Amino acid sequence: MAEMLTDLLNSIYGRIAQLGQAIQGLKTSLDGLNQNIEQKIANLNEKLKEFSVEIDTTKGKHIDVLKEIGESTKEELMKLQEGLGLNDLAALVSNLEEFEKLSGEILNQDTVNLLLSEAISSVKNMKNLSQNKV
Repeated sequence: MAEMLTDLLNSIYGRIAQLGQAIQGLKTSLDGLNQNIEQKIANLNEKLKEFSVEIDTTKGKHIDVLKEIGESTKEELMKLQEGLGLNDLAALVSNLEEFEKLSGEILNQDTVNLLLSEAISSVKNMKNLSQNKV
């Protein structure tokens, strides 16, 4: 009976030892899995940093390209405006408006009356001079 009890205890001890080895193997696997997960997270963080830098670089390039397009478009519109004579047309309109203003000032009623009075006076003087010479 003691031998049976010893065999039973040895069997239980063997199973406990196997269970301990299985637990140790499971712990090793879990440690490897955790390390693998940590490495994947580190890689993902690194890729996200690279992606962020790439986005910033690309964004800056796109803004620069859009600025260049805007400047080129502005220059082309200026050339087109000059080619169509729009600048000259604007200057002509401005000159005509100034002429209109000056004409309005010169041809006001008082000025016209004064000029007519001087003209009539000159005609009368010439008439008188011509009659006196005759």
